[in-house]
Amino acid sequence: MMRKYLLGSLSVIFLLLLWYSFSLAIDNPYVLPNPVSVMIRFFRLLFETETYLVIFTTLYRLLIAFTVSVILGIIFGLLSGNYSFIAEFLKPLVSILRTLPVASIIIIILIIFGNQFSLYLITFLMIFPLIYEATKDGILNIPEDLNNNIALETHHLLVIMIKIQLPLAFSHLKTALFQGLGLGFKVIVMAEFISQTTRGIGKELYSGSISINYELVFAWTLIIIILVLIFELLLNKIKKYI
Repeated sequence: MMRKYLLGSLSVIFLLLLWYSFSLAIDNPYVLPNPVSVMIRFFRLLFETETYLVIFTTLYRLLIAFTVSVILGIIFGLLSGNYSFIAEFLKPLVSILRTLPVASIIIIILIIFGNQFSLYLITFLMIFPLIYEATKDGILNIPEDLNNNIALETHHLLVIMIKIQLPLAFSHLKTALFQGLGLGFKVIVMAEFISQTTRGIGKELYSGSISINYELVFAWTLIIIILVLIFELLLNKIKKYI
């Protein structure tokens, strides 16, 4: 365990030294600010109330989009796992969503729906296929002997899907939930950046880039990295209990 942390710390130190060396060689804060000035800006952000409002706004949007994606992904995944015609109908739509570049989807949705609603829709369209396919595959991969026992149940199919099939498919779904949350965070930040929304982490990155305030861009990037690390720690803790 100690060896793992030591190697990780050495890796971070190496990256910081590399960053500092490049900033000295370039000697232009408008191209590459040095780590010291970025850290000063980073700590200033930590003591500003607006910073936490910005983070809360982005996470709130993510929570809404993620919740809707999970609910609809599970519903349609259960239906597709039981009715092949629904799976065939949704297959082209899901394939398009999984193959189109994220930037293309963001731009198309923004053109059609405008800024505010698009943030939720874009994130939903990125997460939904993961949850949907994981749920469907989980249903389709239920062992045959269990399927034979399920067929003997006299309950309504809706009850069977929710109380029997969904728990059996959860091993497939669990990984998709964690992946979807991480993907959703990246997508919502990118969507905020492109849409130039009123408040959000992506908006702060955009403001820093157009004002050539790269210290601000790097400082917010550090905040994003820290948030992602916190997500990973929390998710790893949750994984142990489900």
